[in-house]
Amino acid sequence: MKGILGVVLAGGLSSRFGTDKAQALYRGRTLLDWSVGRLDGFADDVVVAGRAHPAYAGVEDRPRAGLGPLGGIAGAMAAAAERGLGHVLSLPCDTPDVPRALLEELCGEKRAAYAEGCPVIGLWPSALADELEARLLRTGGRSVRGWAESIGARPVGIGLNIANVNRAEDLERLARDDRLPFSD
Repeated sequence: MKGILGVVLAGGLSSRFGTDKAQALYRGRTLLDWSVGRLDGFADDVVVAGRAHPAYAGVEDRPRAGLGPLGGIAGAMAAAAERGLGHVLSLPCDTPDVPRALLEELCGEKRAAYAEGCPVIGLWPSALADELEARLLRTGGRSVRGWAESIGARPVGIGLNIANVNRAEDLERLARDDRLPFSD
């Protein structure tokens, strides 16, 4: 399935990491660049939410900044709808080793779906952009899992352990892992 806008969510404060984790290096590339590269072959176009990137367009959080990953997803969904793309495939900037099989499973869905172990990784119909914005304005809720469940999104990748870099030690541990990047 194509008709997908890929978005890397990179607007977090990195408070637990101590520095800007999107720019932290992992095997010679920034975490942000790993996530952008991971979308290659899965998305017609890629945008970055929450910051500027020299090679990719940015999208602003919607309906306003400060709503966490859902604000970035809402901004990407609106951008996808404007471009005539039916879905958004979202990845956070801090999961550089997302298995290809998980992205293939998500992109094989015809409806909303998310990674059970990391709900920020998901496939979201752009037709739901206005609904998500209205929910954010109404409740201010930030739970991606809560929103996904409310729209009947299907969890995929059940039991899959996805490395998430929240602290500098997490990145060090991931770098010491002897698996090759993106081993599936």
